[in-house]
Amino acid sequence: MNKGDNMKCEKCGKEISSVLVNMFNYDGTDDFYKHIISECEENAAYVDTTNNWTGYELSEEEMVDTVRCPYCNEFPFKDKEIQVYEIVRLVFFKDRD
Repeated sequence: MNKGDNMKCEKCGKEISSVLVNMFNYDGTDDFYKHIISECEENAAYVDTTNNWTGYELSEEEMVDTVRCPYCNEFPFKDKEIQVYEIVRLVFFKDRD
């Protein structure tokens, strides 16, 4: 993907730079929130999120229902495979002097 280009939803064909991901709120309810989508090697795309994602412990078939195109509200990929990676990112702060 070239800088400035967006990928296309494979259902409606519109260009998308984000998807809607269903997330748990602190009060236990859930809502869909915009997440930036990035493309990577192996003809794949990814979204960074947290374990507050409602699909976190669901089956792969159920996970698909928790990600939507912001335009057509459908899962934006023809292939329904979703891989979940456990990522821990440590951020360190340097001395400002």
